[in-house]
Amino acid sequence: MLGAHLEHQHFNRQPLAFGIPIFSHASKLLVWFTRLKMSDGTTYSAPGLKVVSLGSRGRGVVAERNFKQGEVIAIWRGSIITEREVLQLSDSERSQLLQVDQDAFLITNKALLTVDYINHSCEPNCGFTDNTTLVAMRDIKAGEAITFDYAMSDTKPIFAFDCWCSTSKCRKKIIGNDWQLADLQERYAGWFAPHVARLIKQSQH
Repeated sequence: MLGAHLEHQHFNRQPLAFGIPIFSHASKLLVWFTRLKMSDGTTYSAPGLKVVSLGSRGRGVVAERNFKQGEVIAIWRGSIITEREVLQLSDSERSQLLQVDQDAFLITNKALLTVDYINHSCEPNCGFTDNTTLVAMRDIKAGEAITFDYAMSDTKPIFAFDCWCSTSKCRKKIIGNDWQLADLQERYAGWFAPHVARLIKQSQH
């Protein structure tokens, strides 16, 4: 079932305070509460991750040890901003964003951490269990790049970019509505961030 992350009982879950759901039609009070909780705490990077240079393609993250399916890789924290505020950011600042709802984006409050360099892949090994928690979709061996498909969280055209992941499933061009692709919906069922899973469910009715 799409978005049914809680059905994966084998996950090495963190305390509930880490996973804060955001609702598209939230009241002002709920929006305020969400902003408070998202900024409460520090971004979590799992032990055994390393930032590496990818030459002209920037940097990425690789595993320095084996990770089991369901292990938590990252839990992001920061400030929540709107799409209007996103449009005022530079390209480099936008690269630090994680979309957590239709008009809510998480941006780091501090210097970039290891997990902030996790790259997109059209054949990823990580997926979401809530708005900000990334886990291993399968066992990951030491030396593998840590990746997730940005279609799991992005729904806006402002995040379009050329892809160089070079996997057999590479889409070449990543755009904000890739979540609509039937192939991705099937492959990533249960791994989309909740706000994307809701869009998929709505589109199927």
